[in-house]
Amino acid sequence: MKFLNMNESAVSPIVATLVLIVVAVVGAVAVGTIMGTFSNDVSEQTNVGDVGAASASEILIAGSTTVQPVSELLGEAYMKEKPGVKVTVQGGGSGAGIASAGMGIVDIGAASKHLPDADAAKYPDLNEYVIGGSAVVVIVNENAAVSDDNVTEAELLALYESGTAFDNIDTAYHRAEASGTEDTFSKWLTGSDGGIDGYTGTHLKTATGNAGILAAIQGNTDGDAIGFVDAGYAFGADDITVLAIGLQEATDDNILDALKGENTYPSGLTRPLVYLANGNPSSVVKDFINFAQSPGSIEQFHAAGMYSIVEFA
Repeated sequence: MKFLNMNESAVSPIVATLVLIVVAVVGAVAVGTIMGTFSNDVSEQTNVGDVGAASASEILIAGSTTVQPVSELLGEAYMKEKPGVKVTVQGGGSGAGIASAGMGIVDIGAASKHLPDADAAKYPDLNEYVIGGSAVVVIVNENAAVSDDNVTEAELLALYESGTAFDNIDTAYHRAEASGTEDTFSKWLTGSDGGIDGYTGTHLKTATGNAGILAAIQGNTDGDAIGFVDAGYAFGADDITVLAIGLQEATDDNILDALKGENTYPSGLTRPLVYLANGNPSSVVKDFINFAQSPGSIEQFHAAGMYSIVEFA
């Protein structure tokens, strides 16, 4: 399975304008932080005049960089079937996806985790639709000399928590923004949400998005750093090695079996791929979500290195 390299910069001017308006009106530091990456990516492409010309059949999706590639593929397939509908997809992270959907900025917010209780309380009208599943994998540069291409949970915890090196690995990468991938890894590794965010030290470095972590590890030719990304970004990528975790190998079959409940890969590292809609979605948006959950979407999930909900539910 190979991850399809997608363009993360494409975005509707409508999304850009609405994000900037909401951030300006609310003026809250928390909103500015969670939406920062999202709004920065799109601000240069804003055209206020386009807002009034928006088509009622345009579906705007934003959020998780994990879900973004499959959303783009699903959008392309859906537009071929429904040529009167335009689907526009943007990243920004799961946090941005939840917030933008909760505030009504986009039609669909994408997240690579279930809606947290705190966000469900903050945005009580958000409805969650699981469309698929994936897993977080641990990666190093191909030059890293890691014994048996395997890492243990204890080795990872010691490195992230206090900088304790193993096999010459003394640097640990994690996400710079609110992320379902980070939440999944952090919960599995530390037993608490946001555990990694509480760690400090020169051994810790950050990068933005799955693509940012992947690029950082690919560029780490000294082989002394480790990071984590969604499997869809890692499988088929150049210059990296995907490590087994406690001798459980990160393979297509093992991850899919783990999503089905089997003990083939750490269950704490598997997670859902979720669409979020504020209130009852329009008929067009609901039809797109139904399409994403249908057997006909399996090809798009596999092309993105992921698994459709119909394969394991």
